[in-house]
Amino acid sequence: MSESKTLIGPGVSVALVPCPALGDTTLFLRLAWRLQAAGAKVSLASASLASIHEYLPGLEIIGGKPDVVGLAERNDLVICAIDWQVDASLGNVAYLAGKKLPRAFKPEQQPVSLFGYEIAGAHNVICRDPKAGKSMVQWIDLYAEQILGLDLTQPIAGLQAMPVPRADAARRVAIFPTTPHASKNFSCSGFRRLARSLAARGWLVEFVVIPAEQQRLSAEYADYRVHAFADLKGLVDFLRTCSVVISNDSGGGHLGSLMGLRTFTITRRRTDFTWRPGFNELNCVINPVLSFKWLGNTVWRPFIPLRRIVQALPNWKGRQA
Repeated sequence: MSESKTLIGPGVSVALVPCPALGDTTLFLRLAWRLQAAGAKVSLASASLASIHEYLPGLEIIGGKPDVVGLAERNDLVICAIDWQVDASLGNVAYLAGKKLPRAFKPEQQPVSLFGYEIAGAHNVICRDPKAGKSMVQWIDLYAEQILGLDLTQPIAGLQAMPVPRADAARRVAIFPTTPHASKNFSCSGFRRLARSLAARGWLVEFVVIPAEQQRLSAEYADYRVHAFADLKGLVDFLRTCSVVISNDSGGGHLGSLMGLRTFTITRRRTDFTWRPGFNELNCVINPVLSFKWLGNTVWRPFIPLRRIVQALPNWKGRQA
């Protein structure tokens, strides 16, 4: 371990700037907890996390649009999603991308230093090898260990002071049926079939969408409650009442996993795809038993084995929660 990898400890101030996407935000929150466990003073510049600051004791949460230059002036180190890259040359700002840095970005021309020591590899991609089978959580932990020199054996805080779960939480399931990318979305009819099968086994099924979708999807899922939340706290508090999250490849699955829930991720990708929820061991990836190309599109939705989800969950029919 080089000298630069032993510098983060008590009293060192580190600011993290995640991109707005919920899945990416959960990864930066994981990194924040790793830094906090090392004794660093950590702040997170995130508009979405501002609403759950009470569940994040010990972390400073800064709402609004991130001021990367100002954070660099006030902190020893800043680790920033490449989405917020600024033109200024800042020697204590490291940029992270999911899978690739912009072609025009030249890491070797922008060295990152902490207390005069260069941090090799500070500018990086989180996923360095998409074929390795590691989840993004494992990749962010490797960045913490290999680049920042953090000890992964140290326990991390996690969400704190959460609401008490409801008495029926064990039999409640939340389905996230959409993502910002239509190509990732399983079909409405498929989610309805799944919801009916789970309800027939005694599960209490509810859907979660973004506010702009609520009216339209309330009609699509007329037999079920369809929730939309104005902020992250509303979503977190709702998921606290559930034990299972079913989603496409989306932030809802990552948040559920972060909160310790059992998650099922429906995707056309392989079962060990990088962006699967990975904060606990209770995730199952459900992919098609076959797929094929037709008129330039991949046909996969009819071949999702929903029975795998239904059979993996207990039958509550006639049982007490």
